[in-house]
Amino acid sequence: MWTAFGPNNVLCHRVHIALRLGDAGTVIDSARQVDLDLLPINERKATLLFDTARTFLLRGRHDKALHVSPPAGDLAPEEIMGRAAPLRLIHDIAATTPPSLRREAREYAASVGVTA
Repeated sequence: MWTAFGPNNVLCHRVHIALRLGDAGTVIDSARQVDLDLLPINERKATLLFDTARTFLLRGRHDKALHVSPPAGDLAPEEIMGRAAPLRLIHDIAATTPPSLRREAREYAASVGVTA
């Protein structure tokens, strides 16, 4: 049977669990090991990217969080429109980003219907 289960999917779950546990180092290390091209489901790819972006934001790396979020939304726009967590993430990026990135962050947020 065709399923999305495999080593990359396990790594995606490891990323999500590490994020929930507050282990940013494991999130980043595990996310780097995932081959997005081997994940057959765009929603899984987007979730991984949003989890990685949330981790970057928590570490104060607004630039990286902003860099990772748009590709996630491009892969699976329904993840932005259908789930509260990505919308909160995009809001948080736009609301807390430093002045040097503020315009870019707010433009991205506005493009997906988020106001900061």
